[in-house]
Amino acid sequence: MNKDLARKLIAIVASKKSDGYSKSDFTTILSFKRSLLPPDSIDKFISVSLENELIVEKEGKYLPNFSTDGVIVPLDFSVNVDELFSDATEKPLIDRMLETASASGKMTKKEAIIKAKELLSGMQFIDFETAIITVLSDAGIDVSTFVAEKENNF
Repeated sequence: MNKDLARKLIAIVASKKSDGYSKSDFTTILSFKRSLLPPDSIDKFISVSLENELIVEKEGKYLPNFSTDGVIVPLDFSVNVDELFSDATEKPLIDRMLETASASGKMTKKEAIIKAKELLSGMQFIDFETAIITVLSDAGIDVSTFVAEKENNF
């Protein structure tokens, strides 16, 4: 699953309702109001999102497992169902971290890169991704999902 597209779809649903979402909320918002997914692919979207831990189920409602505040959805956003369920289009971790930095409004991508490079100049044993995580964390941006993903990649 393309997690970037899935996060945007979940953020669209989250922007309409804040107390959890049912399958019918996903169908109404994503299929009928926004015409982004056909109604017959909503079940697959929900189940794959649960498997990828993008959403969690609590008391019969689905909740995002990430902060939807930093997700930017363009006005002309559209989804190709094949691309959505393809594993080959996942953005690299560093790109998603820089997008989160930019979306937070606390720094630009360029500022995050400059601060990470400054941090790296005095360090020998950390990589660039770890430096970016440190910069984002210092700026008060939630990096828990990135830390968990980085730990899983080792």
